[in-house]
Amino acid sequence: MRKMFSSALICIAFFNADNYAQTPDSVVVRNIVSEATGNSQLEHLAHELIDGIGPRLVGTPQMKQANDWAVAKYKTWGIEAKNEQWGEWRGWERGASHIDMVYPRVKSLEGMQLAWSPSTGGKTVTGELVIIPELADSVAFQKWVPAVKGKFVMISMNQPTGRPDYNWEEFGTKESIEKMKKARTAQTEAWRTRIVKT
Repeated sequence: MRKMFSSALICIAFFNADNYAQTPDSVVVRNIVSEATGNSQLEHLAHELIDGIGPRLVGTPQMKQANDWAVAKYKTWGIEAKNEQWGEWRGWERGASHIDMVYPRVKSLEGMQLAWSPSTGGKTVTGELVIIPELADSVAFQKWVPAVKGKFVMISMNQPTGRPDYNWEEFGTKESIEKMKKARTAQTEAWRTRIVKT
């Protein structure tokens, strides 16, 4: 009887210790969830920063605007903040881009220059269009680079279809959808391998 009573006491002690140990954690978790769901300002702040200011590439006016916005926002919350200079950055801002294919027929194309690309000075520029070829490695890529001076280099993969997947699923056969997806996956992997070598 004494053995059974001792075992029961030990079980009760472990049970109570376990309950006591979980209570503070569950209260903390409940408070975090309550704060996130009831008092979150994420949507409002994200709207101001993402939709209002937009992309914030280092060295752009939008980055400075975002820094100033953050300092001002902290001040409204009673937090003292200021911007600190951290490094030297070359300024850059993406201007308007308009791309036309002029041969073998005229057609407007969609595209944009990479960040920190040099300006054309407002002048129209015409040049040959090339894609990054399949090269053995980064050494071969470095040897190829001088050959593209004065040319436009396309770095995005040519998409195998202009139709979205839901369109394929609505109008395509099961076999044609599978074939397209398999070809797209293989092409994407091959393109990634090509880009890694640059």
